Order: sequence, then C-alpha cells, then structure tokens
Amino acid sequence: MAELRIEYLNFQRGKFQLTLDQLVIAPGEKVAILGENGSGKSTLLHLLCGSLHGHGRISYNERQLDKIPVADRALIFALLPQFAEVIFPFSVEEVVLFGRYPHTRGNSFSDEDWRLSEQQMQDLDLLNLRKRPFNQLSGGEKRRVMMARVLNQDAPIIFLDEPNASLDIRHTLEIFKLLSGRSETVISPVHDISLAERFFDRFLLLKKGRLLADVPRAQLTPELLTETYDVQVTRGAAAFTFQHN
Repeated sequence: MAELRIEYLNFQRGKFQLTLDQLVIAPGEKVAILGENGSGKSTLLHLLCGSLHGHGRISYNERQLDKIPVADRALIFALLPQFAEVIFPFSVEEVVLFGRYPHTRGNSFSDEDWRLSEQQMQDLDLLNLRKRPFNQLSGGEKRRVMMARVLNQDAPIIFLDEPNASLDIRHTLEIFKLLSGRSETVISPVHDISLAERFFDRFLLLKKGRLLADVPRAQLTPELLTETYDVQVTRGAAAFTFQHN
C-alpha cells in the first residue's frame, strides 16, 4: 500500500497554471477528479506520474517522486493514459502479460505472471480475444486490453485517464464495479458525474487549475457541481441533471 502526498504543487504552461497546496490520499481510496475540460485534470494526473514536472513536492510513502528510479515507480503506480497504442503486432495476451514486466527485473515471465494475466483477461472479458492482434481490435476492446495490462502491473496506486473512453455501457459498469471492489488506490478524471458518484468515495473538483473542493460522496452537492461546471445542476432520484443557463 502507498500513501500519496502533494505539497505546494505548481505547474505552468503558457497561460494555464495548476496549483495545489496540500493533499493526502490514503491507501485504498477511490478518488474521482471532476472539472470542465481544461481545468487541469489530466495535467494533475501526469504530474503525479512524473511525466510532467512542476514545482513543489509529490511523495509516495514519504519518498519524493523525483528521487524514485523509473523502474521502482512502476511498482508503486500504474497509468492508463487517454490514448494508448501498441506499435508491434503483439497479441492481446502478450500485451496483458507485459504488465508483469516490472516484476520480472529482466528475467523471463514466470508461471505466476501467466496465471495473473489469465485472471486479468477473465475479469475484463478478454479470453475470447486472447490470440487476436491488438491492432485489429475495436477502440473499446483496446481500452479493455490496456486496462487489463494496467491491473496486471499490480501497483498499489492506479491512475486512469478517462477510463471508460470508447467503452460500451455494459463494460463501463463492469469495469467501474471491478475497480471499486479492488484494494488499490484508484485516482481518475471522470466526465460522467453520476457514474463517478456511484463508484468513487472521494471527489477533487478542479476549476481553472485550482482545487475548488475536496469532498466525500455525501458532500458532492448540486450547488458544488453548479459552481464547478458553470451550469445549473439539480438532483433527481438517481442522478444529477445539468441545464445550460
């Protein structure tokens, strides 16, 4: 398990600036990042992974991110980016298996690596596609394969950038239910607010690069969402409703 701590984070690119004072995410939390396009959701995710660099301190179990070797980072967190392609003609099961690579330390894949890969393919409804070339899959199928690869990395923190992009409704619900029942910390920007409320327990609301609110599910109110998205938000029996003024 790993605690994530952010202290006085600042990042600037052109006219956009993202600032966060202090934030601690405990092991096992399921955290959704909400906000309009351009509010800094993906930027924050990539800062936490070290693929973008700002000022301030990001640490995992009190180890500062920029002091952690890249090979060790892969044992702490895994990232599903918005867009992921595989250049070489690998099969589905090979792509999923590559998630185990950080654990091999340069050695061959073990029987346990293959067993865990099989389990991920089963959980993500991929067994019938296992021998298919990755690059011949549909967008939704590719997304599920890359999700299986991320889960197969067995890192205590999982970053997911728009995890349900290209997925149909059934697989979206299945994957979010799977994630909510796992022990890893999950941190993800989510566009579907009602879906996020159903499966996440903590919400970071960003507005123009600043943290507007950090609340548990019970405090995710229509008033707060109205302020975040600049549209009128009301609540029905089972979902939020958005109305343009």
